[in-house]
Amino acid sequence: MEASFLILSISCLSGFVYLLIGYLLTFKQKADVLNGIDFSKIADLPAFCKYVGNSFLLSGVVLLLAGALVYLAYLNLLLFIAIFVIFSVLPIINVVRAMRKFQKSTS
Repeated sequence: MEASFLILSISCLSGFVYLLIGYLLTFKQKADVLNGIDFSKIADLPAFCKYVGNSFLLSGVVLLLAGALVYLAYLNLLLFIAIFVIFSVLPIINVVRAMRKFQKSTS
């Protein structure tokens, strides 16, 4: 098996998972796909879901495109690894930012 095909397979699998989670959050408002978050502390749950879901959708699309570009030999391996790591971590960072942004005020 070619290395570029393996990279495409892994990238597509992770990209589709991110797209599925992003779809469930953005369009279906299924906040329960995120574990470990106390939703009683979120002031605007639909806006929170849209903010986080769009982050997952963006990451999913970028991962799919990066895998396809590696397979077509338009992207080298080091750049792919950098893109893959950055866009795999991006939704986690945005969940933390969204929890702070949409937090209920204590006053």
